[in-house]
Amino acid sequence: MLTTSISIATSPINTQPTPDNYQQWIKYIRPTEKENKWQTIAWRNKLMTAVKEAKKLNRPILLWAMNGNPCGET
Repeated sequence: MLTTSISIATSPINTQPTPDNYQQWIKYIRPTEKENKWQTIAWRNKLMTAVKEAKKLNRPILLWAMNGNPCGET
Protein backbone atom coordinates (compact mmCIF):
# COMPACT_ATOMS: atom_id res chain seq x y z
CA MET A 1 0.00 0.00 0.00
CA LEU A 2 1.34 3.39 -0.98
CA THR A 3 0.58 6.26 1.32
CA THR A 4 1.49 9.88 0.95
CA SER A 5 1.57 12.73 3.36
CA ILE A 6 0.75 16.22 2.20
CA SER A 7 1.55 19.17 4.37
CA ILE A 8 -0.49 22.24 3.57
CA ALA A 9 0.82 25.43 5.05
CA THR A 10 -1.73 27.64 6.66
CA SER A 11 -1.39 31.36 6.89
CA PRO A 12 0.15 32.49 10.18
CA ILE A 13 -1.82 35.67 9.72
CA ASN A 14 -5.59 35.80 9.81
CA THR A 15 -5.87 39.15 8.08
CA GLN A 16 -5.26 40.71 4.71
CA PRO A 17 -1.75 42.00 3.95
CA THR A 18 -1.16 45.45 5.40
CA PRO A 19 1.93 47.63 5.84
CA ASP A 20 2.11 46.38 9.45
CA ASN A 21 2.17 42.65 8.63
CA TYR A 22 3.88 42.90 5.23
CA GLN A 23 7.14 41.20 6.36
CA GLN A 24 5.20 38.32 7.93
CA TRP A 25 3.40 37.75 4.64
CA ILE A 26 6.67 37.87 2.67
CA LYS A 27 8.18 35.25 4.97
CA TYR A 28 5.05 33.09 4.63
CA ILE A 29 4.83 33.35 0.82
CA ARG A 30 8.48 32.90 -0.18
CA PRO A 31 9.56 29.29 -0.72
CA THR A 32 11.88 27.76 1.84
CA GLU A 33 15.35 26.49 1.00
CA LYS A 34 13.96 22.95 1.08
CA GLU A 35 11.19 23.90 -1.36
CA ASN A 36 13.76 25.41 -3.73
CA LYS A 37 15.99 22.33 -3.69
CA TRP A 38 14.86 21.36 -7.22
CA GLN A 39 16.77 24.40 -8.49
CA THR A 40 20.07 22.73 -7.54
CA ILE A 41 19.50 19.91 -10.04
CA ALA A 42 21.75 20.23 -13.07
CA TRP A 43 18.92 20.17 -15.62
CA ARG A 44 19.81 19.53 -19.26
CA ASN A 45 17.93 21.18 -22.08
CA LYS A 46 19.33 19.01 -24.87
CA LEU A 47 18.24 15.38 -24.93
CA MET A 48 21.37 13.87 -26.46
CA THR A 49 23.61 15.67 -23.95
CA ALA A 50 21.48 14.17 -21.17
CA VAL A 51 21.58 10.71 -22.76
CA LYS A 52 25.37 10.73 -23.01
CA GLU A 53 25.75 11.96 -19.43
CA ALA A 54 23.20 9.44 -18.10
CA LYS A 55 24.98 6.56 -19.82
CA LYS A 56 28.33 7.69 -18.47
CA LEU A 57 26.98 7.99 -14.91
CA ASN A 58 24.61 5.00 -15.16
CA ARG A 59 21.64 7.16 -14.18
CA PRO A 60 18.07 7.44 -15.44
CA ILE A 61 16.68 10.37 -17.40
CA LEU A 62 13.53 12.29 -16.53
CA LEU A 63 12.09 13.49 -19.81
CA TRP A 64 9.47 16.18 -19.42
CA ALA A 65 7.55 16.72 -22.64
CA MET A 66 4.47 18.82 -23.00
CA ASN A 67 2.51 20.93 -25.37
CA GLY A 68 1.45 24.41 -24.29
CA ASN A 69 2.13 26.73 -21.43
CA PRO A 70 3.42 25.03 -18.24
CA CYS A 71 0.95 27.10 -16.22
CA GLY A 72 -1.98 25.68 -18.20
CA GLU A 73 -2.73 29.01 -19.82
CA THR A 74 -3.38 27.63 -23.29
